[in-house]
Amino acid sequence: MTSGSGENQVEYDIEEEVETETEENQVEHEHDAKTEEDWVWEHFIYDKTEKKVKCNHCKTLIICNKKSTSGMASYIKSKHKLIKEKEKKQLTIRETINNSEAIIYNKDSFKKFLIRWIVKDDLPFTYVESEDFCNMIYLLRKNVFIPSADTVKNYIMTFYEDNIWTSSNNYSFLGITAHWVTESWELKSILLDFIKLEGSHSGANIKEAFLKSLKNFEIESKNLGVTTDNASNNVTFLKAVEDDLSQKYIYFNSDDKHVRCLAYVINLAAQQALTTLKAVENDETSDEEVGSLIPQCKAANIPNLNVMLDVHTRWNFTYDMLVRARKLKEPLNTLSNSDPPLRLFTINEEEWVHLLEIEELLKCFAKATKQICKKTYPTISYVSELYKTLYALQETQNTNIEYNSSDEDLVSHIFKWRRIESVSEFDRYLKADRAQALCNILNWWKRYEEEYPNLSNMARDYLGIPAISASSKRIFLSAADVIIYDRASLIPETICAVMCLKYWFRSGVLD
Repeated sequence: MTSGSGENQVEYDIEEEVETETEENQVEHEHDAKTEEDWVWEHFIYDKTEKKVKCNHCKTLIICNKKSTSGMASYIKSKHKLIKEKEKKQLTIRETINNSEAIIYNKDSFKKFLIRWIVKDDLPFTYVESEDFCNMIYLLRKNVFIPSADTVKNYIMTFYEDNIWTSSNNYSFLGITAHWVTESWELKSILLDFIKLEGSHSGANIKEAFLKSLKNFEIESKNLGVTTDNASNNVTFLKAVEDDLSQKYIYFNSDDKHVRCLAYVINLAAQQALTTLKAVENDETSDEEVGSLIPQCKAANIPNLNVMLDVHTRWNFTYDMLVRARKLKEPLNTLSNSDPPLRLFTINEEEWVHLLEIEELLKCFAKATKQICKKTYPTISYVSELYKTLYALQETQNTNIEYNSSDEDLVSHIFKWRRIESVSEFDRYLKADRAQALCNILNWWKRYEEEYPNLSNMARDYLGIPAISASSKRIFLSAADVIIYDRASLIPETICAVMCLKYWFRSGVLD
């Protein structure tokens, strides 16, 4: 141990991580990895001068692999006995059962676990009538009462009532999810309601269903923002909400409260960037053509990968196609040069340069989209600065903006903090050292909550607002598992009960 800058310094041995992911997988998982290791950065800060990380507890400077937090994690575990939160998980049902002195059958408990199993795993109600299922239960306990499918449905409705897109059976539903930040700075979300819409998808009809749900949960006056997709009926819907709530003297400005899905905005920007490219219609690739690329890949000593075709309405397909084409550059060139019918499609070096430039441009959009689509990461803080950046690009039409393709390229570019002279809490916040662009913003506020008490309360309120409507889309994708063919006859009330209970069980709201 040596002394440096008046602080302790230690070299910590760390095994280098083996990088095995492809570039597109790195883009996809890059932020996931950071999110999973954010707990480590609660205890360290990067010292740019020393180019080392400093322990917040003992001020020791640690030399470590910049791409890995494993050494830092080992240090705080061994030195300060700190353990990752998810390692302190609750006992599972199996562990609870094994630790119990005796298990006594209880009809109500059996009914509750039966409902949990069916609802959480999206199982048809008729599973309980399976002969094999019944025999398995009878093997565990003779003469146990196993309910019918209709009785299971009644159980679910009773349990739901006590706890208070268009489907395959042609019902239209409105999914409402609630999002908030807890006192311990954890981002939470839950399916609040899953409502059958009566009539058309007009703004007025959506408003009626939405306000009815808010009233049922007694949160009419607690709504800081509503995130929707960019359909025009949502503007009408929120204006109608504003009119109704104003009659109850509840402030709701639809222009201020409406958060339009940021992922959709990014999609429009990417589509606009590609409008100058001429679409090429492609026939389906034959098995012979795909097979003919195999020997070229083998000769180039690269994995056998299929060519990905473009979908002109989906910019991310264009990006994936270009990433794959770059990896197959040598096999594609060899194949086109050796096959006379394909020589017309040979890509010359100048064209390859242009394709790589387009890939690099779309990579920026891909990383931004992945970054804002995390379920456990607040996204509203990106909206204002990203809009400013997009508007600036529109005003200047400058396509030569320099950026660096490192892990902080997009966010670092748009986050520029202003500073003014004053002594208020807000001004002290503006004068403070700028946080790393991709730090966990909830952990940051948790760390400085006492220093900025008023601002932290505001942050807790507003950081819960999602910038994208991905959570609602996940709900409807999940609904497809509930409203399957075997359950197509379910009435809307049952579908609502099953959907809500499933998410309430999974989120831990219900035991």
